[in-house]
Amino acid sequence: MRMCDFTKISRAALALACVFAFGVGHVDATPESRAAANFLLYQPSARSAGLGDAAVAIADDANATFFNPAALADDQVRSLSTTFYKPVPSLANDIFTSFGSYTQPMKGLGNFGISLIYTSLGTQFRTGEQGEELGEFTSFGIALGVSYGAHITRSISLGITTKLIHENLAAQGAGDEAGSGTGTSFAGDLGFLWKPGNRFSLGWALRNVGPNMTFIDADQSDPLPVNFTIGFGYKILRRESYSLLFTTDVYKPLADEGFGSFISGWTDGSGDEELKDIDYHVGIEWAYNLSDVSAFALRGGYSYDQDGNRKTPTFGLGLKYDWATFDISYFANSNAAVRNVFRFSGGFSF
Repeated sequence: MRMCDFTKISRAALALACVFAFGVGHVDATPESRAAANFLLYQPSARSAGLGDAAVAIADDANATFFNPAALADDQVRSLSTTFYKPVPSLANDIFTSFGSYTQPMKGLGNFGISLIYTSLGTQFRTGEQGEELGEFTSFGIALGVSYGAHITRSISLGITTKLIHENLAAQGAGDEAGSGTGTSFAGDLGFLWKPGNRFSLGWALRNVGPNMTFIDADQSDPLPVNFTIGFGYKILRRESYSLLFTTDVYKPLADEGFGSFISGWTDGSGDEELKDIDYHVGIEWAYNLSDVSAFALRGGYSYDQDGNRKTPTFGLGLKYDWATFDISYFANSNAAVRNVFRFSGGFSF
């Protein structure tokens, strides 16, 4: 990862950036470890987390701005969603990520949304070439997105998100380097959703397509964490008072050199390596209506990430009352970096 070249001034920032691919130790084996702005990979919804991180075909609220902007087409009311959690509490307790989004339906024109991601990478210690302490600084990443989704037929919708991305790893470069530890870029997401009825949905999303992010100079720029996800959702049972939903996602990282990594990322390794890169997510949700305006849901899932060494069952609980929802999830991973991760999110519709 070329981004690591400038970090002689902050070995802490270097380690954090390299681990940030998914908060695990085997970063050399993951395409995400080659990318900048890995905070874009931290998913916001506690509902999806309880379902093994599967959401591309079932997103049904303001979180669709992240998972699949095409799903915004089905959102007929204004909605607000917020999430806050510590993604790697066992590794670095001062790292946290937060997400907020708002959607506004436009009658006859589809649905617009805005979103904001802010991730604190914690406090770092800057040192000189001889190891002397030169002060502290805070590393962070931020992304502002604008989304739009609309139906092109009764059952098919498309969506797009454009985002401005800024990452601040260090306040300045090392020695006489002209650049600093900050980089800015832009990217786009493209989403598709097919819902032929009220029980089955199929969706895909291509995320974070954009030019490399430059911290020092163009020769040391890093690709964005481009990825492609496809999945489906199916309501196995649908009754008046309860329902049972099954969903699954297949995720493929595509981080490679340059804007065209969403194409070249499919074949930049051997066949075995490309298959090893693929992650699988599956979940099931039982939802029960307590009344006309209240409900609760129990969730379980499994997330399988072979090259990132993240193979974990997930659990979740959801509560809804009138216009408000609250979700919590738990990752029971045995990996030292990402075990015991709780995720909380809330939402409002009005």
